[in-house]
Amino acid sequence: MAFKAAEYQRYSGPRSKIPAWVPLAGLALSRGWKSKWVRRITSLSLMLGAGMMIMMYTMNQILPGWRDLTEQVGAIAGGDSGDWEIDAGVYLKLLKLFVYPVLLPLSLLFGYDLISKDIETNALDAYFSRPISPLSYILGRSVAFVGFLMTATFGPMMLVWISDWATSNDAHFSQIAIVPFGMFWSLLLISVTLSLLVQAITTITRSGLWTNISFVFIFIVLSILANIIFAITMNPNALALSILHNTGVVCEYALNEMPTKKALPSAPANVSILVMLTTSLVSFLIVYRGLKRRTFLG
Repeated sequence: MAFKAAEYQRYSGPRSKIPAWVPLAGLALSRGWKSKWVRRITSLSLMLGAGMMIMMYTMNQILPGWRDLTEQVGAIAGGDSGDWEIDAGVYLKLLKLFVYPVLLPLSLLFGYDLISKDIETNALDAYFSRPISPLSYILGRSVAFVGFLMTATFGPMMLVWISDWATSNDAHFSQIAIVPFGMFWSLLLISVTLSLLVQAITTITRSGLWTNISFVFIFIVLSILANIIFAITMNPNALALSILHNTGVVCEYALNEMPTKKALPSAPANVSILVMLTTSLVSFLIVYRGLKRRTFLG
């Protein structure tokens, strides 16, 4: 028996003026938040920032001159008092607490469900049956992805900064005034790069599992490879192959805290930034081309 497709009447009523990418971003945020591990990582990071915020406020109430005391203790211990100074450089140390432990797991958890589920469920067919351009799709998904990463990294660091600023004098504020803008644009660049990279990998692999495997390879194996190439060539530009390395370099540059002396060398800031921008552009083109041609629809 022949199958007769159902007939649909074209909708001619009033249309919403909300851009198409807005509901897509909301859908992606809702889907990502359903993951218990995404909720745990994001909430834990924000709670840690809030805890440090409360601790700094309490210390300021009990011992208002605790910042000066910290520098004096550092000098007595035989170190450089500048290393113990509470300035913009301290926020670079928070990368090890709020950024590095969050970027990889949150990118894997949220990225796994970014496009791969749309491919598996053929949701892209439904999306593009209505006036949604590939650019709107990429924008909606990327806004959601970047929103999660920024909330779990930039969010808690700003909680600490707000407490630091609120309990400091004008002289100290001049030392940390660069932090909000510097950390915002550097972490935004990193988050956008990771978002587009995950989407590009998913476009190629068509699988959430292989996306995660590829992403782990890029994070870990390329970091090891970058150090091996540097050890052979002694060219610091080779270290820019590592996303984790570039994360630190970009944040150092954003806070004007590029070290003059460092136990381990680092890639030049302009090279790291160029690699991040190039990765973002190439990833965007891969995703856009895949959506435009629909070659990866299941």
